[in-house]
Amino acid sequence: MIALVKGELIKVRSTRTAIGFAGAAVLLCLVSVLVFVLAAEPTTVEDKREALNFGGTLAVPLLLFGIVGATTEFRHRTVAASLLVGPVRIRTTGARIVAFAVTGLLVAVAMLAVTAVLGAALLAGAGGPDLAASDYAEVLAGGLLATVLATVLGAGVGVLVRNQIAAVVGALVWLFILEPLVATLSEDTTDFIILNAMGTLGSGMGDPDGGLGFAGALLVLGGWAAIFVTAGLLVDSRRDVE
Repeated sequence: MIALVKGELIKVRSTRTAIGFAGAAVLLCLVSVLVFVLAAEPTTVEDKREALNFGGTLAVPLLLFGIVGATTEFRHRTVAASLLVGPVRIRTTGARIVAFAVTGLLVAVAMLAVTAVLGAALLAGAGGPDLAASDYAEVLAGGLLATVLATVLGAGVGVLVRNQIAAVVGALVWLFILEPLVATLSEDTTDFIILNAMGTLGSGMGDPDGGLGFAGALLVLGGWAAIFVTAGLLVDSRRDVE
């Protein structure tokens, strides 16, 4: 299994896709911190923590990276060649998902570094109470978890759907159209929405109004990732190789 993961990591490293998504994610992270701190001028602890939140919407590019990466071999019809190296299909696909999780972690660390360094420098001159070391630790750890789980979720979606365009468009429609629509129809569903879980987890704190907490957000986002990864592995193991 370790050899399969190493092989998948080499594939990821040898393509421009990972570099492109990583660069976009880090750039968005930098712009977000600048805008939230310089334009919004946060003065409360909650607003300052939210300014450092790179695990909410900013994790979406990593979710899309997982989708694009997982569907690449289906798009280019190189699955058969991969199975010659790892004939146990579920192990090969599982290794691919692990490789994307590791890549997502590395990108998340880069996003964390940009957020921590730039955010700390800008927030030092902001009004209101300063963030404690525990605040930085919680929000950065939450962002790291949210980003990695978003990457795994995307990889699971890609394996399940297989068609790259359909998977990307479907994910965007789900996140930015269906989820907000469902939330307006029933507030009870808000705690189980992917974007809400990502945002709550990335902020490192629960909803002050008694909604989804940090642990709950971790369970919800981890649950969505587990559902799509499990479904993807099961469906993929029964597909014909093209």
